[in-house]
Amino acid sequence: MPHVQLRDVVAYYEEAGSGPPLLLIAGLGGHSGLWSLQLRALSLGRRAIAFDNRGAGRTSAPDKPYSIAGMADDALQLLDQLDIETASVAGYGMGGAIALELAAEHADRVENLVLIGTSATPSGRQRLVSEGWADARRSNLSREQAFALTAPWLYTSELLADGQRRNQAVESGANDPYPAQDHAYTRQAQAFLAYDASSKLAGIEQPALVLSGEEDILVDPADAAALAEALPNGTLRQLPGAHAGLVEHPQAYAAAITEFLAAPVPAG
Repeated sequence: MPHVQLRDVVAYYEEAGSGPPLLLIAGLGGHSGLWSLQLRALSLGRRAIAFDNRGAGRTSAPDKPYSIAGMADDALQLLDQLDIETASVAGYGMGGAIALELAAEHADRVENLVLIGTSATPSGRQRLVSEGWADARRSNLSREQAFALTAPWLYTSELLADGQRRNQAVESGANDPYPAQDHAYTRQAQAFLAYDASSKLAGIEQPALVLSGEEDILVDPADAAALAEALPNGTLRQLPGAHAGLVEHPQAYAAAITEFLAAPVPAG
């Protein structure tokens, strides 16, 4: 599988399809596998590229401070390495923050934005939960125990009430073949929690679709709505699911993204 040198990290990426480029950016601690359930649909008629942020998956994980601006620069360098002048960019959670930064600072490189489970800045609840997750990873808990603690923040009440589905979700997270190293997860969390895009939103003029899970208790739907309202060409759409709606309802999210990219609201 392909790797590429980006500044001080060697980054892993994978791609499918051909046509207009779509860059897919994962969230806190996540990697390109997040998009595996959507990649086939998203690559129909376009070149879909998913990559691992620094500190995640199969990308190297330097133990030094990270920043959202730095991770946006990583994404920009990946586009450069792949000879992509402009791309649509979709980001989930922290990946949405990276997408916002990329659009704000490199507007000429970003055609459209899709922001999933994203707000302008992490809420107080999100800060507490993210810090707690980082602490859990550094504790003596097993990976399965740590993921059992995260599940209530990610999945719908329907899934959590179904013992078999709940156990499958926890086991899937615990058995991730490419887990973020604990130090790198903490570095990502610190970067994410320090980021605030509020002052930049008015200048982000690209068409932007904000997708919010109806049961998302990690990124409140009201915060997602506020983000869409603050973006000059933002559109809010609520979908079934909680924060991990991409995983729980992959077809609904893939359909919403492809529909938007086929006919984005024009800027201006």
